Amino acid sequence: MLTGFGWPLILLTLIIQRRRNGQLGRSTIELRREQSIEVVFMLGASLYYVWVLIEEELAIFDAIVWVGIFVAYMWMLARLPRGKEGPEEPLLGPSLAIVEIKSTRKKTGAIIGLFLFAGLTFVLITDSFVTSIQNLAQMFLVGLLGSGAVFFTIQWIAPVLSEFPEKVTAFNWARQITLAPLALLNFISSSVNELTALVALIPVVYFVSSGGVGSIPLGQLQWVEIFLTMSQSLYACASLLDLKYDVENALVLLVLWVVSTAVIEARLLVAVLFLVFAAYETLRSRGHIVVFSAFRDTVRKGVLHRS
Repeated sequence: MLTGFGWPLILLTLIIQRRRNGQLGRSTIELRREQSIEVVFMLGASLYYVWVLIEEELAIFDAIVWVGIFVAYMWMLARLPRGKEGPEEPLLGPSLAIVEIKSTRKKTGAIIGLFLFAGLTFVLITDSFVTSIQNLAQMFLVGLLGSGAVFFTIQWIAPVLSEFPEKVTAFNWARQITLAPLALLNFISSSVNELTALVALIPVVYFVSSGGVGSIPLGQLQWVEIFLTMSQSLYACASLLDLKYDVENALVLLVLWVVSTAVIEARLLVAVLFLVFAAYETLRSRGHIVVFSAFRDTVRKGVLHRS
């Protein structure tokens, strides 16, 4: 949902705001070269799911790999110097407070503390949150959706509620036009988090609760869902090989997302179509693929040789 629905809405918000301001012409969101880090890590995390699909299981080894990818991603972002190009990035509240901490040790401690606090909050409220959603689904949606009401509510409404503050912030940035790249980057970063750290929790929790025995086998439904998520993410990354996101990319994401949501039986076909469009996008961008060279330059000049 974050990619298939959120990314197109970012561009739609930008288009509407530009029209209101009397700005005509083609609307495209262009990322800076140093922002290739997010795209490359999203691509790498998505490609790892090929192995998961082949193995048809989630194991503790997968969690270790995902955590390793996420730690490397966070380390690179932490090492990346503040860019001088582009609009000033708006920082408020906790983000601003963390940036203003001078001591590296205190800043790291504050970030780790926020992670631990968020994790503790997650543990304390998850059961009540899920139970409340189930009760609401049974009260108001069973008559409309039947036995699938609870599954629909947890799969779609729960993410909307939990990610609502993030979406509001991103769309507000998109309305400011010059901050539209930051809005898209926010969603890309969230995708990296969900494809790595968030999914890694599943085999870890299973490993701990089962006493370290076995892995989680994937049924047909789970396999198709993972395949669809991977394919969608690969297309999204392919659309940014030139670090530009345009209307055609948004339409492909939105239309295929709507079809996969409305017609559950078509999800396998939609996943295949995402891969086909990803291949087409790669061929269309040949000669203009800059994401890998930008990533290499950013790591060499900005991360490894940080002054």
